[in-house]
Amino acid sequence: MLYQNPRGIGCDKCHGKSGFGGVIAIYKEFNKTSGEKYDANLTTPNIINLTPQEFADGIMQSRGVMPSYFLTADEIVAIYKYLNKEKLNDK
Repeated sequence: MLYQNPRGIGCDKCHGKSGFGGVIAIYKEFNKTSGEKYDANLTTPNIINLTPQEFADGIMQSRGVMPSYFLTADEIVAIYKYLNKEKLNDK
Protein backbone atom coordinates (compact mmCIF):
# COMPACT_ATOMS: atom_id res chain seq x y z
CA MET A 1 0.00 0.00 0.00
CA LEU A 2 2.81 2.46 0.82
CA TYR A 3 4.39 2.08 -2.63
CA GLN A 4 1.06 2.77 -4.31
CA ASN A 5 -0.05 5.61 -2.02
CA PRO A 6 2.56 7.02 0.38
CA ARG A 7 0.48 10.05 1.40
CA GLY A 8 0.08 11.56 -2.03
CA ILE A 9 1.12 10.45 -5.49
CA GLY A 10 2.08 6.80 -5.48
CA CYS A 11 5.65 5.81 -6.33
CA ASP A 12 4.23 3.41 -8.93
CA LYS A 13 2.78 6.29 -10.95
CA CYS A 14 6.28 7.37 -12.02
CA HIS A 15 8.64 4.49 -11.20
CA GLY A 16 6.31 1.75 -12.43
CA LYS A 17 4.77 -1.26 -10.72
CA SER A 18 8.14 -2.80 -9.87
CA GLY A 19 10.39 0.28 -9.64
CA PHE A 20 12.12 -0.02 -13.01
CA GLY A 21 11.38 3.60 -13.94
CA GLY A 22 10.26 4.89 -17.29
CA VAL A 23 8.91 7.82 -19.26
CA ILE A 24 6.51 10.13 -17.42
CA ALA A 25 5.86 12.56 -20.28
CA ILE A 26 6.91 13.31 -23.84
CA TYR A 27 6.88 16.96 -24.81
CA LYS A 28 8.31 19.58 -27.18
CA GLU A 29 11.28 21.60 -25.93
CA PHE A 30 12.08 24.99 -27.44
CA ASN A 31 15.71 25.82 -28.21
CA LYS A 32 16.03 29.60 -27.72
CA THR A 33 19.28 29.76 -29.67
CA SER A 34 18.12 28.00 -32.84
CA GLY A 35 14.41 28.78 -32.47
CA GLU A 36 13.56 25.14 -33.17
CA LYS A 37 11.43 22.72 -31.24
CA TYR A 38 12.61 19.20 -30.53
CA ASP A 39 11.20 16.13 -28.83
CA ALA A 40 12.15 15.64 -25.20
CA ASN A 41 10.96 13.38 -22.43
CA LEU A 42 10.79 13.34 -18.68
CA THR A 43 11.94 10.03 -17.23
CA THR A 44 12.28 8.45 -13.82
CA PRO A 45 15.21 6.32 -12.73
CA ASN A 46 15.25 2.65 -11.95
CA ILE A 47 15.09 2.52 -8.14
CA ILE A 48 15.41 -1.21 -7.52
CA ASN A 49 19.21 -1.40 -7.73
CA LEU A 50 19.85 1.27 -5.11
CA THR A 51 21.42 0.54 -1.75
CA PRO A 52 19.11 1.07 1.22
CA GLN A 53 20.92 4.35 2.00
CA GLU A 54 20.67 5.64 -1.60
CA PHE A 55 16.99 4.74 -1.62
CA ALA A 56 16.31 6.57 1.66
CA ASP A 57 18.35 9.59 0.54
CA GLY A 58 16.36 9.77 -2.70
CA ILE A 59 13.11 9.95 -0.78
CA MET A 60 14.29 12.33 1.91
CA GLN A 61 16.23 14.70 -0.38
CA SER A 62 13.68 15.13 -3.16
CA ARG A 63 14.73 17.32 -6.09
CA GLY A 64 13.28 18.31 -9.43
CA VAL A 65 9.91 16.71 -10.07
CA MET A 66 10.27 14.18 -7.25
CA PRO A 67 7.70 15.17 -4.62
CA SER A 68 8.57 15.43 -0.95
CA TYR A 69 7.33 12.60 1.19
CA PHE A 70 7.19 12.62 4.95
CA LEU A 71 7.75 8.96 5.67
CA THR A 72 9.13 7.33 8.77
CA ALA A 73 12.31 5.24 8.62
CA ASP A 74 10.17 2.10 9.04
CA GLU A 75 7.97 3.09 6.09
CA ILE A 76 11.00 3.69 3.86
CA VAL A 77 12.42 0.29 4.83
CA ALA A 78 9.05 -1.34 4.10
CA ILE A 79 8.92 0.19 0.60
CA TYR A 80 12.55 -0.82 -0.05
CA LYS A 81 11.82 -4.42 0.99
CA TYR A 82 8.66 -4.47 -1.13
CA LEU A 83 10.60 -3.38 -4.22
CA ASN A 84 13.29 -6.00 -3.66
CA LYS A 85 10.60 -8.67 -3.32
CA GLU A 86 9.04 -7.44 -6.58
CA LYS A 87 12.47 -7.55 -8.24
CA LEU A 88 12.74 -11.25 -7.37
CA ASN A 89 9.21 -11.89 -8.69
CA ASP A 90 10.07 -10.26 -12.04
CA LYS A 91 13.03 -12.58 -12.74
